[in-house]
Amino acid sequence: MRTGLFITGTDTGVGKSVVTAGLTLALKKRGLNVGFMKPVSAGCPVLDGEVVSTDVRFLRDVTGVRDDPDLVSPYRLKAAAAPSIASRLEDAHVDLSYIVDHYFQLTLLHEITIVEGVGGLMVPLNGNELVSDLVLQLGLELVIVARPGLGTINHTLMTVHTAKMMGIPVAGIIINGFGKDKIGLPERTSPDEIEHFCNTPVLGILPWMKDVDVERCHAGSLLNEFLERINIEPLLPEENEL
Repeated sequence: MRTGLFITGTDTGVGKSVVTAGLTLALKKRGLNVGFMKPVSAGCPVLDGEVVSTDVRFLRDVTGVRDDPDLVSPYRLKAAAAPSIASRLEDAHVDLSYIVDHYFQLTLLHEITIVEGVGGLMVPLNGNELVSDLVLQLGLELVIVARPGLGTINHTLMTVHTAKMMGIPVAGIIINGFGKDKIGLPERTSPDEIEHFCNTPVLGILPWMKDVDVERCHAGSLLNEFLERINIEPLLPEENEL
């Protein structure tokens, strides 16, 4: 039975936290007990003497899911760099088995847990292991977040093909931020090309929502847009699928 999903991106800055929040809210709207996890965060500021993940703060505030922050976010690194580098600078080590243990504790509290990755699938977490290794250890399906503009076909196909070669199933693709930049031929045609060449469903296209602000923890129109534009049926736990 599906206990969770893993949100990854074709790159950094494509809106994984926005999609994680939207999916968490949409699943809660369906009556599910939903948790989330951001096991590794980099570029975290220090606020009142505590290293804080702004993504986790946003997710907690907009979803209302208030699990223990240390359970949800075990590794919070200050340097804005790959976790393998940031952790070395802080004399830390990102231990995948520690993350897996935290994830399974969360599965005891929730019907489904949404795990947000850091960067893309091939980001190094320590000296030997990548985000993809964490996905495999968790045994989760991917939801890939892609941007809408020129170059997204290549980045998305590489992510999907890499996942499949590694034996990681891909549940679907969400294109995020449509309309933030000028809408041209690439934006209008990329979703169909991605779906065709990936042989993987594009679950929907989220527009750029200027009222959604991760830094200020504003959800704005996110839930309404997510419910209207994203097909969540393939992402439901099996017994809840229609």
